[in-house]
Amino acid sequence: MLLSADWFFYHWQLIGIFTVDGTKSFVQKGCREIVKQIMSGATQYWETSFSEARVKETQAMLNALLKRSDLAEVTTSRITGLFLRPESFIDEGTRWLLVSMTEQLLDGAANAPQDATIIEALRREWNQWQKVDEIDFNKLCLTSATPWDLYLRNTTSDLPAMLADYVCAIASQSKFEVLWGFINVSLTVKQRHELLAWYRAKGQSLTGEPLRLPHEV
Repeated sequence: MLLSADWFFYHWQLIGIFTVDGTKSFVQKGCREIVKQIMSGATQYWETSFSEARVKETQAMLNALLKRSDLAEVTTSRITGLFLRPESFIDEGTRWLLVSMTEQLLDGAANAPQDATIIEALRREWNQWQKVDEIDFNKLCLTSATPWDLYLRNTTSDLPAMLADYVCAIASQSKFEVLWGFINVSLTVKQRHELLAWYRAKGQSLTGEPLRLPHEV
């Protein structure tokens, strides 16, 4: 439902979903078909079927949509993870360490990557995420007048800002996902390799142990 909404279209990156607008439009359209499948003619979300069969069909539709989409693997994994909530592909300690090292890098850590554009791009994305609390998602959700957004609000008429509340909950826990999605989608291959090499070296210097990262996309 969230990815089908018009009011959220330009904020996907705040929950760790990175892709170009053309692909987002394709996914958004597909998500609207999935919403129709979930609702199956019901007027209120709470009246829909939560049976195992319906949920499996929804999952199958989502998987098929993602396979048809021109998305990076890390982006597909992020969307699937929000839906299925699987175990993280990277342990909590490493997630915390990567975020901590990123903050040190942006604060001027020694031996930073030589390509200054990496740090500049990372700082822009980091600063944008840091301002997530300044975005009034409730207002965006409640004031959007597009036909689809009006439809979504009416499906939860007793909680018209339900999706906005969901965004706030996800965004507050998405610091690592924003970082990892940005690294794997927004940087060039050369920039990505240079930054990950810095993380590995910095991580080993801090912990005394090799920093094990998932295979970069």
